[in-house]
Amino acid sequence: MSIGVFVVTSRGEEYRRRARACFDAAHSTQSEPMRAALLRLAEDWLRIAEGWDDPPTVDRQQPKGGDKR
Repeated sequence: MSIGVFVVTSRGEEYRRRARACFDAAHSTQSEPMRAALLRLAEDWLRIAEGWDDPPTVDRQQPKGGDKR
């Protein structure tokens, strides 16, 4: 028996690892409906991972009182 060890440095990385597991399972199954479901799930995990990779946005506002440096 083999136990895999994963070191996750970010949520995005964890979600990509889950997507890879779904892709691997999809390519291993003989069932077409199961393959299609696993591929959709993998795509969903990748989309979620992309959301965690985006840097936070900063909303800059002009100072009040006409001070425009």
